[in-house]
Amino acid sequence: MIELAYLTDMNKVKALTDEVQNIIEGILHVLDSEYGTSRDKYEDDGGYVVVIEKEEDFQIIKDKIYIDCDSIIPEYVDKIVCSNDKTYTNSLILCNNEYAISLIIPMELLPQNLKDYIID
Repeated sequence: MIELAYLTDMNKVKALTDEVQNIIEGILHVLDSEYGTSRDKYEDDGGYVVVIEKEEDFQIIKDKIYIDCDSIIPEYVDKIVCSNDKTYTNSLILCNNEYAISLIIPMELLPQNLKDYIID
């Protein structure tokens, strides 16, 4: 699992495709410009991005930030189709008016609950 809260964290996802990096960079740009670069990603307004890398990461998310991906209602789930034929998703989870978590998940790990929210 990779957590990113600021544009300066982009080096953590260099191994991901350009398409996924571009989505993450866009989210982090908004967070930095709207909520500042000195915010506490867990305590202050804004939120952060989580990249799911393996099945076990879902339990960490459930235990750490109380998001159960098998039952959560996302604001949206977007597909990220990559040039290497791999597909990821970006699921926006609103926690309150000023705090959200974007979950970047490879399609093969995406829980059925979140698949149901994809609009093709």
